Amino acid sequence: MKKLDVEKSLILTALGAFLIFAVGAVMTTIVPPMVDKSLWSSGEHEVHEYTEQELRGIAIYKSQGCVYCHTQQIRKLASDQRRYGWRLVEAPASESWEYVNDRDHFLGTKRTGPDLARVGGKYSSEWHWAHFKDPRNMGEKFESPNGAYQSASIMPSFKYLSDDEIKDLTTYIQTLGRNKNWRVDADGNPLNDYEQ
Repeated sequence: MKKLDVEKSLILTALGAFLIFAVGAVMTTIVPPMVDKSLWSSGEHEVHEYTEQELRGIAIYKSQGCVYCHTQQIRKLASDQRRYGWRLVEAPASESWEYVNDRDHFLGTKRTGPDLARVGGKYSSEWHWAHFKDPRNMGEKFESPNGAYQSASIMPSFKYLSDDEIKDLTTYIQTLGRNKNWRVDADGNPLNDYEQ
C-alpha cells in the first residue's frame, strides 16, 4: 500500500468518524427539543423564580463542590422514590419542567451523600444551619470495630463560610423540590407551605 493511499484512507476515516459524531450530536441535542416542546417550558406547572438570595446560595453550592457528592434528581425507580420520600409517602420522580429556570444544572453523577431533589422543607432552616456547621454531628452514627460511635457522614464542615453565606445556602437548599406538593402531615393531609 502506498503512503498516499494510507493518508487518503486516514482522512476518509477521520471524516467518516466526524460525520457519525455530528449526526449523533444533532440527533441527541437539537432534534429532541424540536420534537418535544415540553423540554423547554414548564407547561401548566408553576415554576419557582429564584430570588437574589437563592441565586447567591446556588453560587455557594456550586463553588463548594456540593454537586460532586449530591445529586438533585429522583429517578423513576421505586427504591429512589421510597428512599427520598417522607412519612411513608414516596417522593415523586423528577420531571424536566422542574429545571426550567436552572442555568447551572446540578443533577449530579454520583451519590456519596443523599439526593437533594426533594429536601426543601424536609428539615427546618435551623437544622440545615447546624448541619452545614457540623455535618458529622447531625447525621446517623454507627459503631466502629473498637466500640466507639462514629458519624456515617463524610461531609466536610462549612464553618469557614460566613453566617450570610450559610443563610444564602440554606435558603437555596430549602427551595429544592418545592415545585411539587407531595408531602403530608402526621394525619396524612397534604402540606402546601413548608417551613422556611
